Amino acid sequence: MAERRRSLKRRFFFWFGLLFLLSTIGLRVVHYRAAAELLARDLDVAVWSRLAELKAAEQADPGILGQAGRAAALLPAMPAAPTTVVTLVAGSSPQGLPPLRWFAGVWQADGTLTAALDLPGDLAWEPGWEHHRDSLWTVAGRYRLAATAGPANTLIVAGTPLADLVAARRRTAAFQAWTFLVWAPLLLGIGWLLFVQVLAPLTRIGATARQIQAGRFDERIDLTRADAEYVDVADTLNAMLDRLDQIRGAQARFNADVAHQLLNPVHGILLEADVAGSRDRSPADSAESLRRVAALARRIESLCETLLTYSRSAAVDPARLQPVDLEPILEAAAEQLLPRAAERGIRIDLPPAGTIVTGDAELLREVFVNLLANAVAHSPAGGRIEIAAARDAEAVRVAVIDHGPGVPPDDVPHLFERFFSSHREGGHGVGLALCQTILRGHGGEILHRPTPGGGATFEAMLPGS
Repeated sequence: MAERRRSLKRRFFFWFGLLFLLSTIGLRVVHYRAAAELLARDLDVAVWSRLAELKAAEQADPGILGQAGRAAALLPAMPAAPTTVVTLVAGSSPQGLPPLRWFAGVWQADGTLTAALDLPGDLAWEPGWEHHRDSLWTVAGRYRLAATAGPANTLIVAGTPLADLVAARRRTAAFQAWTFLVWAPLLLGIGWLLFVQVLAPLTRIGATARQIQAGRFDERIDLTRADAEYVDVADTLNAMLDRLDQIRGAQARFNADVAHQLLNPVHGILLEADVAGSRDRSPADSAESLRRVAALARRIESLCETLLTYSRSAAVDPARLQPVDLEPILEAAAEQLLPRAAERGIRIDLPPAGTIVTGDAELLREVFVNLLANAVAHSPAGGRIEIAAARDAEAVRVAVIDHGPGVPPDDVPHLFERFFSSHREGGHGVGLALCQTILRGHGGEILHRPTPGGGATFEAMLPGS
């Protein structure tokens, strides 16, 4: 059963949505509190303004507050305060006070009511009111009052019920609530759609990957609709897919080449077996047949060993790359080829000691065994093979020089191809390709150039230590 993976889209949207909701609620709470404070301030401004109007009217016409008709005509209903709550959160609108209901009264110092204008029945003089002269206060949580000194040592009090302020606050709270309930889901839905569009390229990349997995290896990620942030990733993935496709093709060709190289000696062995079973053979013929079969088997063994080394060298382990001295590596390679060289009287000259490179000693020995084997195979009897080492600013260069017939010009472009054969006896066409793979795995390279006077020179370049 496939493991259930967490959804990046859902996780991101959950935390984004939670942050959005918390921040929106917080901002609306702040807006509501600011609105409530501004409404209370507006109410105080209105009450204080009415008190000033009453005082001016009473001073201009003493006793006017005792004449309800004249006072009402002179002082109409208290208008809403000129200042309203400004918009603090996107989507809200100003909520102001409605026209206020107001009342007024004039009390003597002993608490006797001398004049009243629409005074509520439950509002009466309380001890201590005289101490609220020129100030604002709240009575019983229901009325907001303001007082000032009147003529003849009286106290003029103006006020309004707080019910209008409470209603305005409730309207503000309701406005914040319903706009939140409308806008929050709408904005979250828009955010979800936008995030889905942001992740759409990843969905297309996944679809392309599934098509490739299904066997459509020529599919690539479409860059025509990719945003700038995805182009680099898509380019990298496309380059990787191109490289994998090249590797897949190269592997298929390699497998075909290996099968071809192995089939030749296998067919030879089968042919010998068929011939041996078709008629009686003399002991000498049987011995000769076994010799040919053994030679073919050794060819298969050599090819398999080379292929194993080639496979191992295709991915050089960086942990195995250590500073190594070339002298023992070259000596071991020359010693391995010495019997074959001695049969033909070929001398191998080694370079002076003291050349240090960074590499895998075993793989480097394989490189020089192959180069020396190639040089021995193509050197004239009694000839000489030279190994020269030099160091420059870029690398250590080790050249294997023979003085044979050299490489035909037509073969030079194909020297390092796997299984390339110029029909030279004894080779299977993997040695030089193996050398190139090993050296490139070390960060180096191999080059060919003609030897002055005839022959071939193969130069291995390796990073120094």
